[in-house]
Amino acid sequence: MRNYPTNSPKAMSRLLALAMIADGRIAPQELKSLHRSGVLGALRVSEDTFDETAGELTQDLLASNANRETGMVEIEPILIDRLLDEVQNPALRAMVLKGMLEIVRADSVIDHRERRLLRRAMHAWADAPVETDSMA
Repeated sequence: MRNYPTNSPKAMSRLLALAMIADGRIAPQELKSLHRSGVLGALRVSEDTFDETAGELTQDLLASNANRETGMVEIEPILIDRLLDEVQNPALRAMVLKGMLEIVRADSVIDHRERRLLRRAMHAWADAPVETDSMA
């Protein structure tokens, strides 16, 4: 899995994309919901950056984690924690979490894998020390 700079548009985009694919499929309404929510604009993430990062996430997951027998991708909790750790700014974390919630609610079904991802994000980010610097 590639590394992105802390608080970068790609680090935030990857988490949003992860919320989109957590249930094993991408529902068209999830992408529509993300765009309607204004989260990308608030995070200063362009649609091109989001699309590029979502593609990179898919490539990385398929290259490193695909179960060759079932074709399923398993994401280890330690990897999720590492991806969550790439967003340190509390204001950015709140906005990314808002976007993740918008995405998983969009198809009116919150899958257990989506719920697990959201719980992990809330737990990891709730315990983090508060930063006082501006959004970067």
